[in-house]
Amino acid sequence: MFRGEDGVAGRSSSGPAGHCVGSMEQAWARLVPLLLLLLPGRGAEACSTSGCCFQDPPYPDADSGSASGPKDLTCYRIVSAGYECSWKYEGPTAGVSHFLRCCLKSEHCCYFAAGSATSLQFSDQDGVAVLQLVTLWVESRAENQTQKSPKITLKLHSTVKYDPPSARDITMSGSAGQVLLKWETPARQDGAEVQFRHRTAGSLWKLGNCGRQEDAGFESCLCPLWTDAAQEFQLRRRRLRPGAPGDPWSSWSSPVCVPPEHPPKPTLKFSVEALRPHGRRQVTLHGQLPQLELPEGCLGSNSGGEVTYRARLHMLSCTCKTKSTMTFQLRKPLNLSGAAYDLAVVSQNRFGPGPNQTWHIPAQTHTHTEPGALNISVGADGTTMHWPAQAGAKTYCIEWQPQGQDRNLTHCALTPPQDPDPTGMATYSWSRGPMEQKVCYHITIFASPRPEKPISWSTVLSTYHFGGDVLVAASGAGRPQHVLVKKLSQDSVSVDWTPSPLSTCPGVLKEYVVRYQDEEGNLMSELPVKPTETQVTLGGLRAGTAYTVQVRADTATLQGAWSQPQPFSIEVQVSRLFDLSILLVSLGSFASILLLGVVGYLSLNRVVRHLCPPLPTPCASTVIEFPSSQGKQAWQWASPADFPEEVSLKEALVVNTSWEKGAAGFPSAMCEVSDFPTSSSIPVISLLGGGEPS
Repeated sequence: MFRGEDGVAGRSSSGPAGHCVGSMEQAWARLVPLLLLLLPGRGAEACSTSGCCFQDPPYPDADSGSASGPKDLTCYRIVSAGYECSWKYEGPTAGVSHFLRCCLKSEHCCYFAAGSATSLQFSDQDGVAVLQLVTLWVESRAENQTQKSPKITLKLHSTVKYDPPSARDITMSGSAGQVLLKWETPARQDGAEVQFRHRTAGSLWKLGNCGRQEDAGFESCLCPLWTDAAQEFQLRRRRLRPGAPGDPWSSWSSPVCVPPEHPPKPTLKFSVEALRPHGRRQVTLHGQLPQLELPEGCLGSNSGGEVTYRARLHMLSCTCKTKSTMTFQLRKPLNLSGAAYDLAVVSQNRFGPGPNQTWHIPAQTHTHTEPGALNISVGADGTTMHWPAQAGAKTYCIEWQPQGQDRNLTHCALTPPQDPDPTGMATYSWSRGPMEQKVCYHITIFASPRPEKPISWSTVLSTYHFGGDVLVAASGAGRPQHVLVKKLSQDSVSVDWTPSPLSTCPGVLKEYVVRYQDEEGNLMSELPVKPTETQVTLGGLRAGTAYTVQVRADTATLQGAWSQPQPFSIEVQVSRLFDLSILLVSLGSFASILLLGVVGYLSLNRVVRHLCPPLPTPCASTVIEFPSSQGKQAWQWASPADFPEEVSLKEALVVNTSWEKGAAGFPSAMCEVSDFPTSSSIPVISLLGGGEPS
């Protein structure tokens, strides 16, 4: 029930009829209090009904004069619920009874018994004059004492208390350190003044003013936004009248929880286990999510101040599926297939998504299947794949790509729901396929009971396949080439070959087999060799026997073709005595040649000495040395008689001596000897003095 400014209860209407009805209701509103005042006194039993009791209160009319008691009485009209008076009480509340007193005139008073409550609602039908000035106060009775509040005088119909905003209708948007709260104006409550108060966890309230609301239909308030803490806001409103004091404030609204502007970023780690036999691997997140401290009014769930964290999964493999991304509640651990994924932990608050933490989970590329689990056949009608069917699988996703190539070259195909064949195998066929001959492909097959959920896929198999017909590949392209034989000893050789093209496909090449046989075709042995090796040693061979050796490459299901026969043999060993005799003959020949050279050299020297004797060297003789005392004399032999012997003309010598100081300071003779032909038969020896020796 509401009442307009004219004080008429009920709904307003327009037009003459509405005006007439309104006038009658206004008249009754004025007459009812007067009639109640004119009624004779009623007993206490008459006041048991609702309404204001026009009798004296059931206690003595006295004031204890205590400083405590009721205070801050306010009375007003509530737009949607009649009238209300509220007050505060200071002091012990045990056994306290409150009475709201109302007087139109000093001699016409009534009271409401409120009990222990500190507020009371009533209507204009309860005997209180709402269009006239009335005086109201509160009397509180405790321990045979009466405490009274200060009196207030007002027209109840003219004093209006607005409603607070509804927290559920408030929207918010934040940016640049401010949050804008906005809500729809309550009906018939325009022109309000709005205040807010806010607090963080463990702090006191802080009051703020939103100002007078001028916009029609909507009200708003710009409040501070904290970057790293959640806040609790409450709002209240009151009516402003020109030239009159403001009406009472509304009660505070329910808490409005505002999260921080920047949610804390998660700091987690993750670990990935190996793929299990059922085709799924466990991904575990380690660490604790950031905990945001909330104010008291925001501790409940879904209060709006909290930060939530969710996991977002994007499946990168099998791009032809209908849905690749999903967001779900963060849980630990996750069970995922062997596909490639992008995993993110996403933070979210009322303002939207916050900072994320992302990881890339690579695809498991190593083989995850038993040999022969995938059967690929190539025929005139196309290519067909067969693999073991999975229980509960509705859809299979097959993808293949050349080994080592970019994911953009990956081919993807989805199979519709199918029942397995009698052998329990699932099938996929295509007439013309992109698989090239002699190319290694990585093939992965996934299965899912719910293809629309990326988290529901599991790995059926992951293997490698050599493109083309397997039989042709093993017999032709997989044949080892360039077999080379090297001799190691008189009974062993080393056999080397180039790797088979099948070795480039992990798991396709099972082993090499090397066999050798003699010239008569007798098989000597077959040796298995690991697929990672391309060399083997053959022992126990016979010298002088011709052999042939061949190599083949086998897969897990088929034997390869033998390489071209490579002949080889080991020469017969010559006797050691013959080798020793050859060595001795060689050494003897060398010694003989050396001895003949030495003898020839010595003989030639003797012959040269007899044929060409050496010339004398007078300077080296002591014959021409003279005492030092005779160094200054010049000797001359004038006649041939001075010489005791004769010298032939051919032996004539001329000796020129020059005197120089020796090492001890004495003169010494320097001689020059030269053949000198002369017509005289007497040789002349002249001693040429250099003058006085110095």
